Amino acid sequence: MKSGGISPVRGRRLNLANIVSARVALSFSYGFLNVLLSLYLNHLGYSLIEIGLILGGAIIISSALSFLLAMVADHYGRKLTLTWLFLLFSISSLLFLSSKDILVLIVLSGIGGFTGSGGGPIGSGGPFGAVQTALVTEFTERKEFSRILSLASALGIMAASAGSFLIDLVESLRIDVYHLFYLAGIMGMAGAIITAFLRDNRIRSRHVLPHISWKNIMKLSLPTIPSGIGAGFISPIFSLWFHLRFGISSGEIGVIFGLSNLFVLLVMLLLPRILHPEKELVSIIWTRMAASIALVALALIPVLPVAAVLYVLRQGMQMGAVPVRQSFAMGIVDPSERATTSGVTSMTRTGFSAASPPAAGSLLSINIVYPPLIGGIITMADPFLYYFLFRKNFNGKK
Repeated sequence: MKSGGISPVRGRRLNLANIVSARVALSFSYGFLNVLLSLYLNHLGYSLIEIGLILGGAIIISSALSFLLAMVADHYGRKLTLTWLFLLFSISSLLFLSSKDILVLIVLSGIGGFTGSGGGPIGSGGPFGAVQTALVTEFTERKEFSRILSLASALGIMAASAGSFLIDLVESLRIDVYHLFYLAGIMGMAGAIITAFLRDNRIRSRHVLPHISWKNIMKLSLPTIPSGIGAGFISPIFSLWFHLRFGISSGEIGVIFGLSNLFVLLVMLLLPRILHPEKELVSIIWTRMAASIALVALALIPVLPVAAVLYVLRQGMQMGAVPVRQSFAMGIVDPSERATTSGVTSMTRTGFSAASPPAAGSLLSINIVYPPLIGGIITMADPFLYYFLFRKNFNGKK
């Protein structure tokens, strides 16, 4: 190292700090965007079926971007791709309130990645997670994947919680909560500026399509299909579901979502400390099963406090183990194809979920119990598929 230069270790830490800082700005925005999106569409006067169609169309666009831009990032550069993603998010947020046209709303929501179910930990929020997760692993040793991804996600969750709680504050000040879309645009611009200062390690895949790890990528994608279909029935419309089920305001919903994010944070911080590095798959299986059971129970509970607790529990089990799942996935694929891996699994999860919101909109008009009930039952296939596809890894084998 030259005199006055930055040591490799300090350089890695600075780049990790930049990646996480940009993610914090994004997660803060998703904290309120994912509460407000379906409520805003309802505010505009769209029917439940139309809201489902808008969200379904946005999910299709977001999932296609996750797949295509993840491959572009691995082949042409993750830093450049992520910078453009932040700019697109900023533009989409700033323009979202300017039109009531269904097609415009679908495109802006899809490009921005705010489809009602993104945000929070790294690995969510449309194509952002795929590229950011791969970037984190560039500056992290393999044995530290789970811990660093959990720490990064925990900070994102704290930011998302702050974003959710902000709705209640804005509402109490009698300010139009939908003006927060403009704040998201500012946060997106800040994320783009921060990302521009990242170091490019010049890690590139030789092929645009996955070539080395394609078998494991396909296996990792299969459990995301029932996960996506099931979650699609309720996740994009959860805020609207709470409003219709219990008649509570956007601020009150924001408090519930904020508390759920704090519980997700607790799970993220504790799980890597009590989990042996060779038991990642075990953790994935039991947390996913617990999340599905909680969702089914939530559908059947007519009491708001109990329903809120079940929602918090479901989110903690579903999202709290995301960094562990990411660590497991990143550890069984080639380093040059890690963004592509996240992009493919994100595409299958969100792509298959696109058909669910329109169906959920129709089911809501029949019986409000159906969306979370059906969604919970379908997602139960996710942990079983993980076990059958990766049972040779169940005892820690790689």
